Amino acid sequence: MRKELLQNQHNWYKGNLHMHTTCSDGRVSPEQAEDMYEQAGYDFIALTDHRKPGTEGYYKNMLLLSGVEWDTGDAQTSPVYHIIGAGMNRKTELSYTEGAPSPQHIIDAIKAAGGIAILAHPHWSMMNPDEMRELHGLAGAEIYNSVSGLPFNPRRADSSLYFDLWAGQGMMVRAMAADDAHFYSGDQTRSFIMVNAAACTREALLDAIQNGDFYASQGPKIYSIAVEDGRIHLKCSPEVKTVVFNSNMPWAAERVQEVADGEAFYRYGEQDRYIRIELLDQEGRMAWSSPYPVR
Repeated sequence: MRKELLQNQHNWYKGNLHMHTTCSDGRVSPEQAEDMYEQAGYDFIALTDHRKPGTEGYYKNMLLLSGVEWDTGDAQTSPVYHIIGAGMNRKTELSYTEGAPSPQHIIDAIKAAGGIAILAHPHWSMMNPDEMRELHGLAGAEIYNSVSGLPFNPRRADSSLYFDLWAGQGMMVRAMAADDAHFYSGDQTRSFIMVNAAACTREALLDAIQNGDFYASQGPKIYSIAVEDGRIHLKCSPEVKTVVFNSNMPWAAERVQEVADGEAFYRYGEQDRYIRIELLDQEGRMAWSSPYPVR
C-alpha cells in the first residue's frame, strides 16, 4: 500500500518566517523588507523583530503573518534559546520584568495567542541536542538559517545533524528553513519553506504547517514523498542532481544518488528507523524534508 509522507493535495505557497527590520536589529524598514520579498515572489512572510510582535495584514498580494522572536538564556549560566512566534491573533502574554521566561513558557504563550512556535537556529545557539526533550509544542525547528553562515556568522547555518540526532531518539522534529534576514548584504530571499495549503490564509497555512505539509528549500522543489513496499519514492524538480537519504544508520547502500529525471527511490533497511531527505541542485542550492519514521 502506498502512503504519502508529504501531502500534495493543494497549492504550494512560498514563505519566510524569520527576519528583522529597523524595529529591532535589522537594517531596512518593514516596508522595504516587505517589498524585497514581494518582488522575489513570496506568498507570505512574517516580520519577527526581537521581543516586538508585529501585526497581520497584506503587502500588495503577499500575506503578512504576525511575528516575533523571543529569546532566553545567556550561554554563560543558562542555555540559549531563540523561539519564533508566527500567526498569533491575540496578545502574547510574556514579560521580562522579573527575568527571562523559560523556553517552554515562551512556546506555551505563543500557542495561547493562536500562533505556532519554531525553534530558531539550534546550531548557531550551540544547543545541546538533549535539551529538545524538555520542549513540547514546537511546530518545527530551523534546519537551515541563512544569516548564521558565512560571510555573516561562523559556519553554523546548517543544523541538520541535530535533526538526525533527534530522530534517532524518536523525536521527529519538522524541518524548516529561514533567512533570519537582517539585510546586511545578500542575506535575504535565500531560504524558505514551501507549504501545501488549501489557501494562502493564516488559518490554512497554520493548519498545513502543524500537519507537516511543507518542506524547506533554497530552490529545489519536492513534488511528492511516498513509501510503498519498503521503498521511499521521491519526485522532485529536474534541476536536482543529487539526493541523500539520511537515517539513523551511518552507512547504507544507495544512500547518495545521482538523479537524472527528477525521481529517486530508496529501499530502507531493517535498521533504519527514519528517513530524512536532502536534495542538491546544479547551482548548489539545497532542499530538506522533515524526518519521517519508517518503523
